[in-house]
Amino acid sequence: MSRLSTGKKIYQMAKQLKRQRGGITAAYVLDAVRCGYRHMASPENYFVLRFYELSDEERFDYLTSGRSAMADRELNQAMTRENNRIMSQKHLFYSFFSDFIHRETIYVPEVTYEEFSTFFDMHETVILKPDVGIMGQGIEKICTADVKDRKVLFEKCRNKKLLAEQFICQHEALAAISSCVNSVRINGARDQKGTIRLIGACLKCGSQEAFADNFHSGGIAYPLDLETGVVTGPGRNNTQIRDYERHPGSSVYMPGFRLPFWEEVRACAAGAMERMPELGYVGWDIAVTPKGAELIEGNCHWPGGNIIQLDKIGKYPLIKECLI
Repeated sequence: MSRLSTGKKIYQMAKQLKRQRGGITAAYVLDAVRCGYRHMASPENYFVLRFYELSDEERFDYLTSGRSAMADRELNQAMTRENNRIMSQKHLFYSFFSDFIHRETIYVPEVTYEEFSTFFDMHETVILKPDVGIMGQGIEKICTADVKDRKVLFEKCRNKKLLAEQFICQHEALAAISSCVNSVRINGARDQKGTIRLIGACLKCGSQEAFADNFHSGGIAYPLDLETGVVTGPGRNNTQIRDYERHPGSSVYMPGFRLPFWEEVRACAAGAMERMPELGYVGWDIAVTPKGAELIEGNCHWPGGNIIQLDKIGKYPLIKECLI
């Protein structure tokens, strides 16, 4: 991101803080710039992690965007070109991590129209995803009965290099929160001895009418205790300064909510890292179905630190232990 773009983001964020919280715009701008230089904090770090409420000493404990990028360069330096292709292209990812993925998927550019049509006959609801993409962009939820011309859709999917996936049936406890697939984010790192460490976790929930839980698409993230899988406090989004004890769509009270199959979720995150020994730092997205854990994707080179630190405990010391 250029200095000009960063400056514009800081100014817009500062104005938003003044509207929602009061204070002086220029003071927020100066403090955010200082955090950028001193703590390698992005404007979103400053806003979501509420750096404006923290002392400078407390800020040193947080895994900011710059610190996360530094850890990525160090911990993922063994990643090969093929490793990176697998982590960035979903159809390769699904094949490589097939032991952790149970839903049916097809990569449309590699199938015939007949195979595509058969897949649609088998499933009432299908998710279409770009093979390469971030932040939940370009995802569509399709009711197969509503598709009027499958050949037109087939050509669209081929041209845009889309995957078609069976819609994940999530555990009823999670479905009660939001109808979209609510997923767990677990960040994992591998220390210098090769030991896998789980760094932090959160539960990502879709907003009232969303079909994706992405934090950058209106989603709300709730802090999770790594040992128990229990929500430890209110959630946040990346646009409003407020705490969400109750989910705004379903009104489910979230603090104290216990994730089903938590040990299986932890085992999925650790097992997926074992599957690719060169992988040193990653953020896994994992769904919970009535049968257990279901791997969705792995965010390599941009694991994201904001949402795993909503428990108000900075995770940078844990990452530094892996760097030593």
